[in-house]
Amino acid sequence: MPDLFRPLSSRLLLALVLATAATACSGPAAPGAGAATAQAELDPILADPQPGDLYAAEVTHFSGVSFGDNEDRKAYGLMKVREVTADQVMVITEMGAWPKGRGAVNELRGDLSEITWDEQEVIPLYRNELAGLVADGKILEVRRLDAE
Repeated sequence: MPDLFRPLSSRLLLALVLATAATACSGPAAPGAGAATAQAELDPILADPQPGDLYAAEVTHFSGVSFGDNEDRKAYGLMKVREVTADQVMVITEMGAWPKGRGAVNELRGDLSEITWDEQEVIPLYRNELAGLVADGKILEVRRLDAE
């Protein structure tokens, strides 16, 4: 009798392995399942974005525009929230850029009166991805002007 059950157990094992693999590849059960946890740890300005908010960021990660002579080099600058929807934050970038993140952060903390914005390229960011962008170092620091 053991030979009678061996093919069945191999098939059962194969079915379990395939079902497990399919479940693992399908991703989370609900879109943004981890987003609630990430939102709880997110900077209050990023958790509740408002038009006019400013982000010091690696602008080459977000923009299709070239910032300087070397297109392979990272560039840092400011992004400004233009519009907020339930799922997205629409941003624009400044016209200039810095070779290091410190330049963008210093600019964010400064006067801002000399900033020129590129109104032509509007970049959508998904709200549930903001925490990951901070964790990955793509968004360095944020500022809300009317909160000061």
